Amino acid sequence: MLDVTISWTVDLLHHVAYLAPVPNPGGGEQPPGEVSSKVETLLKWGVWGALTCCVAGFVIIGARMGINHKRGEGGAHMGSLGIVGFAIVLIVSANALVKGLA
Repeated sequence: MLDVTISWTVDLLHHVAYLAPVPNPGGGEQPPGEVSSKVETLLKWGVWGALTCCVAGFVIIGARMGINHKRGEGGAHMGSLGIVGFAIVLIVSANALVKGLA
């Protein structure tokens, strides 16, 4: 059954490639006027806001760790720290990722 499903999926994707060719987006160009500088400003504000949320996340996780330690409870805080840390790495490296994909 799995072989039939895989074969059917491969055939479907093969035919879709011929029906709808992938367009070439080209190198891209900046929008006219001051639009590009305004968009860039909005993106910088977005990065600032996201990093501010990550710092607040670290503070909240630290407070939870302190409260739970005082109660004598263990917690799975390392997972939360890992998620926030990964978010920071993703936010900071977004510029390099986009340039690498373009």
